[in-house]
Amino acid sequence: MHALKWRGIEMAENKDFIIQIKGLQIGKHEYDFPIDGSFFREFENSQILDADLDAEVVLEKGSGWMNVEADITGYVTVECDRCLDDVELPMDFSCSMAVKFAKDLSDDDGDEFIIMDPADGELDLTQFLYDYVCLNLPLQKVHQDGKCNSEMMAKLAGVNSAAEKDDDEVAQNSPFGALKGLFDNKN
Repeated sequence: MHALKWRGIEMAENKDFIIQIKGLQIGKHEYDFPIDGSFFREFENSQILDADLDAEVVLEKGSGWMNVEADITGYVTVECDRCLDDVELPMDFSCSMAVKFAKDLSDDDGDEFIIMDPADGELDLTQFLYDYVCLNLPLQKVHQDGKCNSEMMAKLAGVNSAAEKDDDEVAQNSPFGALKGLFDNKN
């Protein structure tokens, strides 16, 4: 395997997600890429523990441009934010990327498309797929109500009630505790 640098990070080049574009006919081409937990371990991603995803990719090649659309379905396994047990999260989303061929790679007009040298013979979708899976993770990664580890939830409830008691004691012993009800309406 060759080493690949992206945004200053060196990682192993994964040949499984590379499309040979040199000599590819103009038109639409379909690809299917399975994505598992090893894919995320190559990125040293500790957030995604395992995965069983399918990326259905449609590459449309034109003269001087390409459009890549992907439908990604399946699940990822992450740690529950609440109880710390593994939780499987369903994934079902679409993403796209536009590619423009240009000799001058400094011709970048922003994030609207990726610029590739026309001499490049392959399109590596590894980073594209990784980024979109990570971006589509929910902010809160938790089990459905009632599905969390009951032992951990009991421990958390005990810690929360102890913290509330401590807060009440601090408020009573505080010199400002006497001012607590000052603004209550006493009509």
